[in-house]
Amino acid sequence: MAQSTNQQPQPTEEQILEYLYPKSFHCPVCDKEFIDFVIKKSKLKVIATDTDFMNTYKDIDANQYEVLFCIHCGYAALHSYFDKITSRQQMMIKEKITPGHKPQEFPMPLSKEHILLRFKQAILCVAAIQAKDSQRAFTNLRFAWVLRKMEQSKIEQHFLENAYGGLKTAFTTERFPLGNMDESTAKYMIADLAYRLGEYGEAARWVGDLIVARNLAGSLKERAGNLKEKIREKL
Repeated sequence: MAQSTNQQPQPTEEQILEYLYPKSFHCPVCDKEFIDFVIKKSKLKVIATDTDFMNTYKDIDANQYEVLFCIHCGYAALHSYFDKITSRQQMMIKEKITPGHKPQEFPMPLSKEHILLRFKQAILCVAAIQAKDSQRAFTNLRFAWVLRKMEQSKIEQHFLENAYGGLKTAFTTERFPLGNMDESTAKYMIADLAYRLGEYGEAARWVGDLIVARNLAGSLKERAGNLKEKIREKL
């Protein structure tokens, strides 16, 4: 797919609400129930995909709703990590996050301010619980995607840098898969992030290792080839 652009008409609140539904969640930290809104994924229509796999959807930025936020204790994390928290990490949230949290509600659809608040809370939480580098990387990457759609490129770069550093460390210290990424996909992602950050030598090294790999999936091979050409132009 082609790279996404931000040149789209802004959806109405009614259009956005068609993609959301309320769901009850149990917080593993404070043991309380809370209601949050989640995406009806069956309704999503991808209209473009960036080189780092950020999807652009019709009518809604689904990435904005990737954070679950317990309104009672302040624990926040990406959906895929919310329940993956140890008892020791739960205590860290109670000690470092909950004392400064004020219970609140989030009206739907989320405002820009609430979207940013929820992602910042998730970033604070992964730091507080000393999460694995892969979890930190993917939380920062998701936030960078949201900032990209909001056209906040300078702040986006900061979180891309965090994602890049975290993913490189996770590549050598954690077992695969990293999130939902196998080794080849992780290599490609590291190369793409390096390219976006102007680290062209590093990008060339990672994508070079990837292209010579055997049994590389056709779609990933095509992405890697395209990225290699872009890097070559820069070098």
